[in-house]
Amino acid sequence: MDSGQQDFNRILFYEYARKNAESVYAKNPLNVDNLTSWAGVLIELSQFQTKSNSIKFVKDVVSKLEEALVIYPKKHDAIWSLGNAQTSLAFITKDLEDAKP
Repeated sequence: MDSGQQDFNRILFYEYARKNAESVYAKNPLNVDNLTSWAGVLIELSQFQTKSNSIKFVKDVVSKLEEALVIYPKKHDAIWSLGNAQTSLAFITKDLEDAKP
């Protein structure tokens, strides 16, 4: 299987997971595990976006993780993922005017 097909399969997998996470969230917005998983799916999908869309995805990741941490502040994988998302955002925006010092 070529890399283009592999990327396509990954996108399909993560899109399915994203839609599932949205469905779970609609039923139970306080599910911290779902919010954390949803953020993980979005960070994966951000890799296949344009730069501006990737920034939007990563900001959505940060939002989901912050929401999870409001519900359960000691959720270690959410804290760790939030740090990774912030790092990703810094790499993406390093050349943009809206990047913060």
